Order: sequence, then structure tokens, then C-alpha cells
Amino acid sequence: MLSIRKQWPFWVSGVFVGVAEIMNYIVLEKPIGLTTGLVEMTAALEQTVAPDVNWWSRAYDPNVHWIIIGVVIGAWLVARAEGESRGWVKYPRRELVLAFIGGFVFSFGTRLAHGCTTHHFLGGLSSMSTASLLYLTAILPAGFLTFYLMSVMKIGYVFKGQENRSTSELGAKQGGKMALDGLAYEASRDYNPRRDWLRISILVFMFAFFGNAIIGSFIHGTEDGLFGWNYAVSAIGWGMAFWLLLVGGIAGVGMAKTGFGTECAFMTPEISMGLEHKENFFEKKWKIPGSTRFMFRSMSPFTAIFIEILLLWVAIMIGWQFFDIKLPLGMNPTWVLLLGAACQGFGSVAMIGCEIRTYMRLGMGYMTAVVAFPGFLLGYLPYTLYQDFWEQLAHDTTITKVKHVTDIFSHDPAMQALTGLAYGLLVAGLLYWSVRRGMRLTGFSFRDLMTTANDDLTIKYFDNLASGKGSHSDDISGVKAEGKKARKSGGTDYGEPATEGA
Repeated sequence: MLSIRKQWPFWVSGVFVGVAEIMNYIVLEKPIGLTTGLVEMTAALEQTVAPDVNWWSRAYDPNVHWIIIGVVIGAWLVARAEGESRGWVKYPRRELVLAFIGGFVFSFGTRLAHGCTTHHFLGGLSSMSTASLLYLTAILPAGFLTFYLMSVMKIGYVFKGQENRSTSELGAKQGGKMALDGLAYEASRDYNPRRDWLRISILVFMFAFFGNAIIGSFIHGTEDGLFGWNYAVSAIGWGMAFWLLLVGGIAGVGMAKTGFGTECAFMTPEISMGLEHKENFFEKKWKIPGSTRFMFRSMSPFTAIFIEILLLWVAIMIGWQFFDIKLPLGMNPTWVLLLGAACQGFGSVAMIGCEIRTYMRLGMGYMTAVVAFPGFLLGYLPYTLYQDFWEQLAHDTTITKVKHVTDIFSHDPAMQALTGLAYGLLVAGLLYWSVRRGMRLTGFSFRDLMTTANDDLTIKYFDNLASGKGSHSDDISGVKAEGKKARKSGGTDYGEPATEGA
């Protein structure tokens, strides 16, 4: 049973985010979009504070984005329910600088790619968008390079799905394979976030930022002067505003209870392959903490995101085939889009979270998200100040005019429907593969992976190794054998990872 006071298994977040996406699709006939909403709220603040300046509002109308606000509130409620704000963590200064730069670069990349990771991964892949599939080819190499950069900077240990204090404290006391998990606890012993003036200053600004958008939504509407607030309460009514807040809240709760993120989800298969053969490389060389190494080994982030993709794909297929709703997110892939994807690959890893995950981490109090927030807002400027240049460059660098996978083979409606069905079956196959692979690489049963949070499984995994039930080496073939044994026997409470000769 899911407890509101404890973290949840990763796959649950896939269901929560998938449900939120479907709720958004029902009312707007498109997946969730975020980054345009943030720049519109930035334009709203600009028009309130400096109406004669048009750095942001020259390109975007002031507006309010209820889903973003809902994500922050949902995550904040989770932190309250669990009794733990993640503001307790004292991050190295170089990581905070990297997170700010990451926010700036990521934000700029969202404008070049006409959408963030939420748009392309959570929505675009469900919509069978060719632009989103090509987006993958650029964001992943950039993400891996940034992951490597963090290891070179000796801050790889900060890359965690979730920074839970109890796990970090255990790592500090127990050491061993979880010693890197304990570094945050050791560094934060004398840290008081309430005396961190950088943190306090940005949080005050953040409250003013969101407060301005919310208050403005009661005043302005679609007919208000030059600028139209399309999602203001005065324009859409209380019912729609509450619905969109609920969409964000559901997504925020699901992510905050697990550590869900898009960037780590698509890095999972490749890193799990490395862990399968060279575990010590990621532990000793890259200094990646045990909870993160286990997260990648279990394939849980990949499983969660493919649950979300499959759920939204079903809704989109029903809308397309039975209600004559056009496939959403159709755009021409361009080389500028790929440049934007590469920027987002760097930014998402540098911030330890994609855009929607960063909003979740804001609600939970993570300092990396706090310092990334002003970087987000400033990162729009290289685009908004020179919008015509970037739009023309994108137009001149079109890769293909095929907007959806269903258009590749035929324009016949029946063939397109079959192509869409085949696409969904492929997604379902990848989901099944990720679960089976996670069982094999960890030695845990299906029930274990589906009922236990990542950090709890991590502790069990390394406790088994330390107790002599398994040993650790670069060759993890014994873990594979244990996984096969667990599947054949139906699994025990916790599988016992082992290596050959254990």
C-alpha cells in the first residue's frame, strides 16, 4: 500500500504523469506544454514591473500557466506529508554554478527546439512525432557528455533521483557501497537553509514571480489591451483553472514521490549496460552514488516513462481514430531543433532534472532547482531578442516535412492506423523489456520492483552484498543468474544479488 509519508516505486510516477497528460489532452486536445508558459509568466512580470521594457513580451504575451504552479504545489505538499524538505542539502558551489548555467542553456534550448523534454518525450513520443524522435538523437549524447563533465568536476555524487536524508545519513554511517550517498549528509551537518541569503533572495523573487501571474489572471483577460491572458481566470473561468491546477498537482505528486525525470529515463539503458559489466567504473571513477547506480540498474526510470508514453498514446489513438482529433505536436524537424535538444541535454543533467522535474524539485526545496530558476528566465533572452533570426534559421534548415511516423509509409487512413498500432506495440514491447531487464540486473522479483521505493531497494541490495550473500566485481554475471533464479521460483521478499563463485 502506498504511504503518503514514504517514497513510492518509480513506476507509480508513470501512471500519475500519464493520467495528468490524459486530463490535459481531454480539455486542450494536446499534451502538456510547459516552457512557453514560463516565458509568458516572465513577460507578465516584465509588464508589471517595467511596462516600457519588452525583452520577453516582444515575443510572448503575458499569461499564467496553472500546470506549472500545480506541479510546484503538488511537490510542496509531498514534502510536507513526508516531513522532509530537500532544502537541507548543501551542494558544492561548483554544482550550484553549473545548475544556474544549466538552467540558462536549457531554457534557450527549449525555444530552439520549440518545446522542452516534457513536450518532446512525454508528449511527442506518444504523439508519434518525427521531430521528437530526432530530438532523441541530439539530447542523449549531450546528456552523457554532461554526466561525464560532472564526474571530471568531482561532483558526480550529487546526481540522484531523490536526495532522501535517511538514505544519506545511512550512507555516511555505513559506508561501503553507499559511502558516496553519505557525502551530502556529511557536507550538510552545519548547513542551515534559513540562513542562506542566496536561497532566501531567490525564493522571495520566485514567490513574487508566481504571485504576479496569479493575481494578474483575476484582472486581465483575452481582450485586455495589447496582451491576451488566454489562461487567466477571467478568460477561462474557475472550472478550467482548477482543472489545469489539478493536472499539474497530480504530475507533481507523482514525480515528487519517486524522483521521476525524463533525462535520466532515456539515459538508463545505456548506463545499465555499463553497470552490467563495469560497476566499479561508475563507483570509483565517476563517483556515482549507490542509489543512482541501483536506479539505473533496475531500469525503473525507463519503465516509468514508457508507462506514461503508452497511456497517453492510447488516449491519442482513441481521439484520432474515433473523435477525428488531429495528431498533436506536428512540426518539421530542423537542425536548429537538434541544436536546441543538445542544449537541453546539457541543461537537464547540469540541473539534475529536466524542466518539469525542476519545478517538482522547486516545490521540494532543492537548492539546485532554486538557483536554476533565474537561469531559466534569463535563458529566454538570446531567443526573444533575436526571434526573427532563429525562426528564419529554423525555416532554412528543415530536415524533413514528415511530421508524424504515421505519414512515413502511407497517407491511406487504414495504413496510418495500422502504423500507429504497430508503434504502440513497440512501446509496449520496450516497457516489457525494461521490467525484465531490471529483474535480471538486480536479482529482485517483479513484486519487489513494483512495491518498493528505489532507496529501500538500494539498501537491501547492498546489504545483501555486504552480508556475504553476494559479492561485487566488474563481472556481474552472477546477478543475472540470480535474476533468472528469482523468476523461475516466483521470487522471494528480496532477491539475493550474487556473482559467480559467491
